[in-house]
Amino acid sequence: MELNLGTFFRDSWNIAKFDLWTAIRTKRAVAAIVMYSLGALITAIVLVKIEASVGNELAQLKTVDKSVAAASGATDTQLETTLSTFVGGDIETARQILGMPLVILGFFWMSLTFLPFLILLVSHDIVNVEVRNRSARYVLLRTSRGALLTGKMISHGLLFLGVTIFSNAALFFYAWYYSPGFQPLPSLLLLLRIWILIIPFAFCWMAFTAMISAFVDNGLLALIVAGIGMAFLGILSLNDSFTFFTPNHYKLWLWKSGVLWPALGSGVFILFGLIFTAVAWARINWRDM
Repeated sequence: MELNLGTFFRDSWNIAKFDLWTAIRTKRAVAAIVMYSLGALITAIVLVKIEASVGNELAQLKTVDKSVAAASGATDTQLETTLSTFVGGDIETARQILGMPLVILGFFWMSLTFLPFLILLVSHDIVNVEVRNRSARYVLLRTSRGALLTGKMISHGLLFLGVTIFSNAALFFYAWYYSPGFQPLPSLLLLLRIWILIIPFAFCWMAFTAMISAFVDNGLLALIVAGIGMAFLGILSLNDSFTFFTPNHYKLWLWKSGVLWPALGSGVFILFGLIFTAVAWARINWRDM
């Protein structure tokens, strides 16, 4: 059993290395890094400019808001109460959001909003490309179907890991250089927290695209079906009866303060990812490759 397990992971890693090198050679990895980093830089440029122009006014508004709340004996400020209506009525989450630098806040929102679509664009053919060009038949002469799927997902996971690290670094150094009031150490810790939370979030949507790719052999059709699937899950999350069965419902947990709720949210995204991966594996295992 140990030998089989060792062989499985060795084969998976070999497939991952080859697939990652192919992505780099065909410029797919470069395109993903450029697209996401460009989004991060645009976010940083816009928000740094906004913070530079209205940052003092925002700080004064928060100070006045706290003074009014203290004078009236209220425990929550008007800004916190208003913002809490958008985050499920959670005052602590609203307070944490108001305390985050605008550039970090915008980057986190951008990541949770647009990263699934970048994953969709890059990984929609993660499985079906091997079926279309018949390379799966040659690979499966030497390894298992599970190792093929695992290797492909490892390679795409490493790609998006590199994308998020590069984008975080680009945003951090731009904001540090151009924003006079930027505090590097607290902001670095916030970015590290965001990066850790983004990993299970990205895994969930990468597994979702892998599942669709395992069922739909045509690359363009898989892209369309996965896009419709993401939109459907987003709409379903708005329904009180079904929202708990969609990954979108748990995005808000990643915003919450402390450790417990973000950890639970990350765990749920990992669970969804494992379910999607299991369905993809079942499809690959039972079909004619």
